[in-house]
Amino acid sequence: MRKSEEVEILLADLDETNISSILKTYHDVDNVSKKIEELREMLRVKIKAYLKERLWTNYKDKETKINVTISVQKRETINKDQLKCILSEADMSQITRITSFEKLLIVTPETRMRLKNYVKKKL
Repeated sequence: MRKSEEVEILLADLDETNISSILKTYHDVDNVSKKIEELREMLRVKIKAYLKERLWTNYKDKETKINVTISVQKRETINKDQLKCILSEADMSQITRITSFEKLLIVTPETRMRLKNYVKKKL
């Protein structure tokens, strides 16, 4: 099955005038996307293990013309609590930047079940 055919199957039942149909299609696409992401992560782990087994840091496949490289990267973070202790409120207001944006939050039954483990209900 080709990629475009798979997408057409997912979109076959889409009724653009019905929000329930749109949300159902979104849910179906989201489920497929999660499965693909799980497979992608599994393959990444296998590729990394394969390279590390052989003590390789990079590999170029001649058939697929895909390059793979393991590189060490460093991430630097700022401890905001310590920064607040050092700087005054006026200094903090000069260095912090607040932006606003719109975010669409879609809660599926699966995410609702997952959220129940983390959210405490008020009595």
